[in-house]
Amino acid sequence: MIKDILKGLKEMHSKNIMHRDLKPENILLRSKERLECVIADYGLAEFAESEEYLFMRCGTPGYVAPEIINLKDMKARYKPICDIFSLGLIFHILLFGKSIFKGKTYNQVLAENRLCNFTLEGP
Repeated sequence: MIKDILKGLKEMHSKNIMHRDLKPENILLRSKERLECVIADYGLAEFAESEEYLFMRCGTPGYVAPEIINLKDMKARYKPICDIFSLGLIFHILLFGKSIFKGKTYNQVLAENRLCNFTLEGP
């Protein structure tokens, strides 16, 4: 699954496109017969070199990269590598069945994500 997502990100990033909302809900299986994944929902995707991003701070708390969630300068730019942070969080969920953020509410997860406050632990 991760290999398929990485292939999709490689293609997007080669075109300088950032997904910016990579999360399990935006990963789809191509068919029932074999485990082949594709990336979906490009509603927040953006060209990294755009003069102005439509949405500067975007994504889903619990998956969004620190450079996006902590953005203060609304004229700043970030790079497609932001999607790799999100993929790492997805990978952790696939491996251990739980998020690295322990918050129970939206605001708790948001605060932990902002601070990148987590401890990696096994199952």
